[in-house]
Amino acid sequence: MTDVQTAPTTPANSQTCNEPAELKVDVYTIDESFHRHFAAHYWAWREVFEHDPHAKISQHPDFVLTELSFAREPQHHPPVLITCQEHSKTISAAVLLPRSIGGEKKFGPAWHLKGYRLAGNRLLGCSDERIQNRLLEEISQQLASTNADFLLIEDVQTDDPLLNLINKGSHDLQLFKPVPFQSRHMIELPATLDEYWAKFNSATRGKIKRKTRLLSHCRVERITRPFQVADFLANAQQISKQTWQNDLLGLRIQNDEFELQLFTFLATQDALRAYLVWDENTPISFCIGTQYNGVFHYEEVGYNRDYAKKSPGQYLVIRMLEDMYEHERPVLCDFGGGHADYKRMFGTRVSESGNVWLLRPGLRSKMIMTYFNGRLAVTQSIRQTLDKLGLLNRLRKLTRKGLKSKQQP
Repeated sequence: MTDVQTAPTTPANSQTCNEPAELKVDVYTIDESFHRHFAAHYWAWREVFEHDPHAKISQHPDFVLTELSFAREPQHHPPVLITCQEHSKTISAAVLLPRSIGGEKKFGPAWHLKGYRLAGNRLLGCSDERIQNRLLEEISQQLASTNADFLLIEDVQTDDPLLNLINKGSHDLQLFKPVPFQSRHMIELPATLDEYWAKFNSATRGKIKRKTRLLSHCRVERITRPFQVADFLANAQQISKQTWQNDLLGLRIQNDEFELQLFTFLATQDALRAYLVWDENTPISFCIGTQYNGVFHYEEVGYNRDYAKKSPGQYLVIRMLEDMYEHERPVLCDFGGGHADYKRMFGTRVSESGNVWLLRPGLRSKMIMTYFNGRLAVTQSIRQTLDKLGLLNRLRKLTRKGLKSKQQP
């Protein structure tokens, strides 16, 4: 099956850069030939991934293809692979996946934006600025040729070199932050567990030990192998139904064919690192994480709220850290965005991160920015007013209480 070229200005499936003659960019639609591993460009993508020491597992071709196979929303734009070659060798790539935003009505008219997201939230392969700038130029052309509203880059840190490159690049894309960035806490794991605990004062260590004793009878199971995935998903879904997140955000663990295939793939790549806490034969909390290239990403967590007074979330983090020192310690444990108390307590490093959009020049992009900035201002004003009146925390508690009562028979 032949790959389909999507860039209208590039004959014969390629476009030659105006910079060095040996540098060129190709744009390919990710079609069935990729899914069947027939396309030569699939293998070029995979080779770039395997030689990138900072690659995220979410940039692996088979991870992306699994996501596309189970896409739950219409694909308004074709998913594309953009590759950059030097001396006929693919050295860098970007994968753009269809993404829609909005549709709900909060303040003012409802917006339904159709665009892309950047797989893995980073460019893959060579980090040379000249090459990455060339990829960004081609991304800009791709957004223009498909009339896409945006390119979403999720949960990117303020000190990420990609943001600096976008701000000073030769492309015409505009960087937009739809919401303020949040704190992002991480643990840089020292050589020994004792060195890590030494960062806490004696009072805090005593408090942690007391909380740990409340669940000392529980056992912790590490999930990393393919044969563990199906049972893990069933147990994690059981826990998920008893969490606050289920009431506020809906069921977080679907335990469906997509999650089964995706988690099994992660396990086959030695990239799955999940945990279950058991109280005898009852699963009470879970953590889903990925660990790849020395970085553990804390992806999803939940606990049965009947155990809330025993701090099962903190207990799980403590036991998880102990296990990391016994089995394949990562260099970095990344809690992701958010300012939860336990993240601040256990973290050793803090930055900020959030979502950014890359927008094309023009009136529509200006209208998008004006609308979302206005909606954010209204939301922040309401929150600040409630906070000054001492009603914000009370409203949160009443909301949780109301949601809990709805769950009771």
